[in-house]
Amino acid sequence: VSLEEYYLLQPLGREGLPPESLLLESCAELARWLVAASSAFKSVAELAGIERFAFHSEARAGQVLQIDARVAAMSAPRLSVDCRVAAEGETVASGRLALSLVPADGAFRAGELEELWREIHGAT
Repeated sequence: VSLEEYYLLQPLGREGLPPESLLLESCAELARWLVAASSAFKSVAELAGIERFAFHSEARAGQVLQIDARVAAMSAPRLSVDCRVAAEGETVASGRLALSLVPADGAFRAGELEELWREIHGAT
């Protein structure tokens, strides 16, 4: 976690701490990428709601965060995904997000998701 961007330091409250909303959004983004990759980039997920989510401690600037996401339940087109954010082995946040599955071709141009995936992961 880095707070090098000047706009994250003061307006969002506590210096040296990333905003909790950033941790929540990171969980949602990971779940979205897992849906896309596991469907051969034919489906994507949209955040439909937060079933429950709690912050247990604070992530500090400079800490490496580990984010885990697992499908807890699926009843198409909805998914419930359990997420956990940890720093140095300690749970920082955890909860369950509700996602809606949607066709990728309605949200991205053909091949765009695969291209982004390759850029992120260096895959060919």
